[in-house]
Amino acid sequence: MAGLSLQHIYKRYKTRNKFSLIQFIKNKGKLPKKEKEFVAVKDFNMEIEDGEFIVFVGPSGCGKSTTLRMIAGLEEISEGNLYIGDKLVNDVDPKSRDIAMVFQSYALYPHMTAYDNIAFGLKMKKVPDVITDKNGKEKKIMRHFTKAEIKEKVNWAAQVLNIEEQLNKKPGEMSGGQRQRIALGRAIVRNPKVFLLDEPLSNLDAKLRAAMRAEIVKLHGKLKTTFIYVTHDQIEAMTMGTRIVVMKLGIVQQIDTPTNLFDFPDNKFVAGFIGTPQMNFFDVTIQKAGELLNVTFENGQTIGYKLSKLRVIKPEYLDGEQHTVTLGVRGENITTVKSGLKTSLTLKEVLGNTTQLFVHLTEDSNDFVVCVSERTGYNNGDVVDVAFDEKHIHLFDSETEEAIMGREYGNK
Repeated sequence: MAGLSLQHIYKRYKTRNKFSLIQFIKNKGKLPKKEKEFVAVKDFNMEIEDGEFIVFVGPSGCGKSTTLRMIAGLEEISEGNLYIGDKLVNDVDPKSRDIAMVFQSYALYPHMTAYDNIAFGLKMKKVPDVITDKNGKEKKIMRHFTKAEIKEKVNWAAQVLNIEEQLNKKPGEMSGGQRQRIALGRAIVRNPKVFLLDEPLSNLDAKLRAAMRAEIVKLHGKLKTTFIYVTHDQIEAMTMGTRIVVMKLGIVQQIDTPTNLFDFPDNKFVAGFIGTPQMNFFDVTIQKAGELLNVTFENGQTIGYKLSKLRVIKPEYLDGEQHTVTLGVRGENITTVKSGLKTSLTLKEVLGNTTQLFVHLTEDSNDFVVCVSERTGYNNGDVVDVAFDEKHIHLFDSETEEAIMGREYGNK
């Protein structure tokens, strides 16, 4: 087992300019030679402790899989240093990095049984050993695993993953969840320093995905090995990771625990990406007035919030002048009241034990969601008065989209 250190990691791709007939004529028959550079991962810095479960999450094209492939050695690092344990592995072959990777597509051999799929890597692998020669001297050698050793390891993996009954079956005879367990078994028998999982559950249906999430978390608890997991599903990230890396356009937005990402997002992107349903955002103006922070919404209504109940706001926004910011609040932190911020109901969704109200401030504004536990009697078009829980309000700079509130409560 080992930790990892990613130090100023970059991944750059060079792309040629698109061919243009007009440009070709202007250049008198010469093809353009200029190359453009696309940066897929920009200045990735992170220290991963031994035994952590790290999740890379973000929208498609954010660089999370590219980063994982650089750790695996499947992509060359353009700049920066990658350490696994104390060893610099920038130029080390994938097979020599002592990592195991589980792919989205399972990558099982269809003509082999589950047993042979799991055992295949062990049959190829050589391990150090010591033998005694004819003269009685000890000699270091590299040897293959014996059949007995391979059988012991495969049976152990099958027991851990609860797939003993599948060992004699071929992949075509198994369900998606069983095939994914076989792929996991092939990885864990190698006893690697690091497990890399690239969206391994995306091919499964919702119910099976939830079950396999739990299985992988249990597996991590049993093995105590470093896991790095890539997904675009923020629910997977929140339920599995000890820490989460949120990425956008190749840049790390925030690295934190699931609860801290949810409660204290560093910017508007993280706030909107983490949480279901998505956080509601409002373009507002704020102004300090004594012990209150007056917030004016786009419908012209002003609500005063007690500064003592809000998280600490940067001093430059509390100078008594008006400032344009973005206010964020989650649907579960909004309640319906007799007198409050006036909205109009667009749609009501009853979800069993909860109800989601989609409301808007003006005819031209986007809907935002209010999550309530009771089954309300509101109908489409009704006026709904709502109130925000002051302790769960987020404020972001309207230009940089960075959070302007700290993690402690109470403003002076």
